[in-house]
Amino acid sequence: MRDHIERGVHRATIRAGLPRAAALLLALASTRADAHAWNIPYYLPVPLWLYAYAASGTLVVSFMILMFASGTRIADTRAPLHRSRREWRLPSAALVAAQAVGAMFVVMLIVAGLAGTQNPFQNLAMSGFWLWFYLGSVYVSAVVGDVYAFANPFALLLRIAARCCPTIERGRYRYPHRAASYPALLAYVVLIALELFGAARPRDAGLFLAGYAVYALAGALCFGRQVWLDHFDAFGVLCRLCARLSPLAWRRLPTRDVAIVLRNPVADIASAPPFDTSVVMFLSFMLSSTAYDGLRDTATWSTFFWRGIYPLIVGLFPALKNDYAISGELVRAAQWATFVAVGFAYYGLYRAFCALGALGTRSAVDGRTFARQFCLLLLPIALFYNVCHYFTLFMDQGRQIFALLSDPLGIGWNLLSLPPADYSPTSLLLNVAYIWHAQVLLILVGHILSVYFTHAIAVRNRVLAGTVVGNQLPLLALTIVLTISGLWILSLPLA
Repeated sequence: MRDHIERGVHRATIRAGLPRAAALLLALASTRADAHAWNIPYYLPVPLWLYAYAASGTLVVSFMILMFASGTRIADTRAPLHRSRREWRLPSAALVAAQAVGAMFVVMLIVAGLAGTQNPFQNLAMSGFWLWFYLGSVYVSAVVGDVYAFANPFALLLRIAARCCPTIERGRYRYPHRAASYPALLAYVVLIALELFGAARPRDAGLFLAGYAVYALAGALCFGRQVWLDHFDAFGVLCRLCARLSPLAWRRLPTRDVAIVLRNPVADIASAPPFDTSVVMFLSFMLSSTAYDGLRDTATWSTFFWRGIYPLIVGLFPALKNDYAISGELVRAAQWATFVAVGFAYYGLYRAFCALGALGTRSAVDGRTFARQFCLLLLPIALFYNVCHYFTLFMDQGRQIFALLSDPLGIGWNLLSLPPADYSPTSLLLNVAYIWHAQVLLILVGHILSVYFTHAIAVRNRVLAGTVVGNQLPLLALTIVLTISGLWILSLPLA
């Protein structure tokens, strides 16, 4: 329980407070049946390998069905992206109001983080930033489209600042084409590093948002407002990618209003041009960071470090054996090293399978080009694994949003005149079996969508793909590997 409090409310695990010794015994036990979302033992009704076989078989069957359907329904990916002529319009005033509300919410989070209590459970800054601003923007974009692009509070900040300093609108320098979206990737890495390695204090969330506003002003001053929104804004790039899964497309009209139209997201993904390598790395990191977050708190990783790595370090530096302060720093250094290693490992794994897929093409396409064309297959895997990782957090902390809005600083206010909250401990308990099987289902759905998108991209780009079946087999193998690894991480007991 202590580790959960230190990490704050943005962690998606519910711990039962077992001693570390008991967790270590669970790690050393022969069972492979502990649900990762909980620290209490839960024995799966069947061994983990049966889940892995069933999930892998489902992916293979889905792939075979798509092969037989390639001459009929998959051909729809060549149809126009927006079939329906019906559209819903939002007036520009509503968009300005949405941006204003978003900006006020960000300001409220900054003030709450800096001036409010540092108890992460009583301060709005923690749940407000990690749960509603960050994760909420991602999930809403995946369902209803790229809302963030039209309600971006930092876009409003830059537009207001540009009236005072016109240089912000156009920038001082020309943005180098090779830089692509690497600045957004770097900002995303900083965001995830704060989540994983920060002290989980509301002050950190407030400082990050304040620093992000300065980052927006500095980037726009150098390269222009639109360049910053396109290539520097990590939240914008993330939401723009996730919005590709939505059946709704948002587009600006000449009247400054916004039209919302129905679309075929598969056709949109299949017809997308090759993405820049920075976007490939962005999607890969989106997946690897969530996988690492699930792996690093497990008894398996703890046992590997203390029984595998730490004895080697002590053998080289005997003086460290009884220096527990330095040992703690070594643990943190090992976590950072693993964080970096897992990120590069996932990216390297994807590039390796894409290199194999490129061998099945008739044209002289290298693995890099192949990876850029098929990178969106990582999107549903990463998104659904993220949902799988955090949905218990929404179920646990989501009910407290109104109480936090009523007392954003955590100092005893009741601005909304809410009655006292009455949460019984039993009302917060969830059936662990339901949690495990929901996680399995989410992972499987994400990977099935990945197989479908892969086939749609291959059919749409026959010149690039060459033999449609041959180049998809390595990517099918990749999805199976990611499925099994995801289930394995979820099944590990927490340390």
